[in-house]
Amino acid sequence: MGEIMNNRIVIIFLALLIAGCATQTIGPTPAGENTYVVERKEGAFPTGGKPLLAEALAEANKFCSTSEKQMKLISSYESSGPFIMGNYPKATVTFSCVEKLSK
Repeated sequence: MGEIMNNRIVIIFLALLIAGCATQTIGPTPAGENTYVVERKEGAFPTGGKPLLAEALAEANKFCSTSEKQMKLISSYESSGPFIMGNYPKATVTFSCVEKLSK
C-alpha cells in the first residue's frame, strides 16, 4: 500500500512539474472599452522559441483579424526573469482593434 501511494505522489509531482514548464498564453482578456490584454509566460524551463513579445503581438493581431480589424498597440511590456520564485519571462501586450485603413 505504501509503495502505491509513493508512486502516485511521484506521478502527481511530475505532472505538476511538466505543467509548470509549459509556455502559456493568457487572453485576450477585455480590459476596458475595445481594449484587450494578452500575456505570454514561459515556464520554469524556457523553450527558447520566438521571443515572447513577438508571440503576444501575433496573438493580438490574430484576435483582431478574426473581426476583420487591425491591431493598434497601446502598450507592451517584456520581462526576462530572473528565474527566481516563479518570476519567469513574460510579455504583456495591451491593444485595441480598429478599422483597417482603406488603400
